[in-house]
Amino acid sequence: MLDALLDHGHMIPNNCRAGVCQSCLMQVEEGEAPEPAQIGLKDTLKAQGYFLACCCKQDMPVKIRLPAAATVRIAATVIDSDQPVTDVLRLRLRPESDFDYYAGQYVTIWNSQQVGRTYSLASVAGLDDFLEFHIARITNGRFSNWLFDGLKHGDSLQLQPAAGNCFYVPDNPRQKMVLAGTGTGLAPLVGVARDALYQGHKGEIHMIHGTGRANGLYLHEELQLMAKAHDNFYYHASVLDDEPLPGNASNESIESLLTSVVPDPGDWKVYLCGAPELVNSLKKKMFLSGASMSNIYSDPFLSAADGSTAA
Repeated sequence: MLDALLDHGHMIPNNCRAGVCQSCLMQVEEGEAPEPAQIGLKDTLKAQGYFLACCCKQDMPVKIRLPAAATVRIAATVIDSDQPVTDVLRLRLRPESDFDYYAGQYVTIWNSQQVGRTYSLASVAGLDDFLEFHIARITNGRFSNWLFDGLKHGDSLQLQPAAGNCFYVPDNPRQKMVLAGTGTGLAPLVGVARDALYQGHKGEIHMIHGTGRANGLYLHEELQLMAKAHDNFYYHASVLDDEPLPGNASNESIESLLTSVVPDPGDWKVYLCGAPELVNSLKKKMFLSGASMSNIYSDPFLSAADGSTAA
């Protein structure tokens, strides 16, 4: 449906075109939306006839509309931003009304009716009074460059409700956990780890952050401090192409480091974030090493059409 609407000149917001970011949310006025186009939506949205145009294949007449932004988005104010390294922005927003989420989920941030991008949450509900996102500057990325260069303290943005299944569930507080990711894929992993510690997780928690150059370890010192503050939290860094290495970093690839940290993942929870190819490779490696698919959590990072990154 999304392709048909765009082909006929309708300006429908869209981003990942894979049912992940939920940017193309629409509402049925007359008729019914097929269930496959509602996968991943909250029950309250399904009950009101909302669906995702990018996942909708409709063979029956239906009358649809774009929802008013006020009905599906929440206003938020920029309260802080900084750059721990040159090409990473740490953005903190304060929602102007209640905003339910789990650390590690992703949120679509809008700067207009039509332009939004999806980023993951590093903040923890109940612990932080703000929402925190880690955003990489993307070459020719219209949205990410605007966030870096045009966003100001006090600016107002719009947020779509949080979605995604990559978050901590306190069902087994002594189970070992490993969280592995590259680049700003670290953001949801930090959120999950902080949430687990906040909820009193007792099992080992291993964080693995991979990057090409040492300056990509943008939370290196903070994660080292976390490891010193919590006896069950361990931080491992993978740097492929740089010398000298910062303390506690290795030249091993993230795949090799993951295998050495978790040689037998049979009873572990595994959280993976990064580019789809990497996540799929790590997921396969963990599964073949003995991890249950029910214990592997990941949400994909998908590129938008203009070169910015989703999540």
